[in-house]
Amino acid sequence: MPKVSDEYRETKRREIAEAALRAFERKGFKSTSMADIITESGVSAGAIYGSFRSKAEIVQAVASSVVGERLLDGEKLLAVEPVPAPVELIRLMMNGVLTSLKNPTVLLQMWGEAVTDPDLRVVTQEIMIRIEGLYQRHLARWYEQTRGLPSAEAEAKATQLAPLFVSLSQGFIVQSALRDDFDGEQYLAVAAELLPH
Repeated sequence: MPKVSDEYRETKRREIAEAALRAFERKGFKSTSMADIITESGVSAGAIYGSFRSKAEIVQAVASSVVGERLLDGEKLLAVEPVPAPVELIRLMMNGVLTSLKNPTVLLQMWGEAVTDPDLRVVTQEIMIRIEGLYQRHLARWYEQTRGLPSAEAEAKATQLAPLFVSLSQGFIVQSALRDDFDGEQYLAVAAELLPH
């Protein structure tokens, strides 16, 4: 039997994760079973379990993919000269989330499950820490460039504010998911007035 390459394995994992996301968007996170993911992906149960040990592991792959893309976008914005206003990072991240997730309620469902599912809680916390770190790095650089703060002071201010930026992002996602009349542009415009600029 021919050996399966790491690249093939990674491609297969990505395809299964994408199929799982489609199933989550259609049926809801909690209601989606491994059987649903198998059906959606079109691969055998053996192929699924050869790639992932559990639904939680698939969720981790889905979340890592969505967040990984957003973090890459954020790192590119961080390299722009001069560094854009902090609200532009929120705008970039939220537009990316809405583009990659057709149904942002999947995130709310995942957060809800993370309250009682210890594996999912770990995944969710890791994601929040990574996003907070991106906001912190952006804010520190922005404070140094636009306010002329010494590095240590800029980092201290950024560390204080970064959790607020995570909360603003989560608020955007919650309202996008639950309110049919939510105006994301207005939300970001008001945030821009309230945040450091």
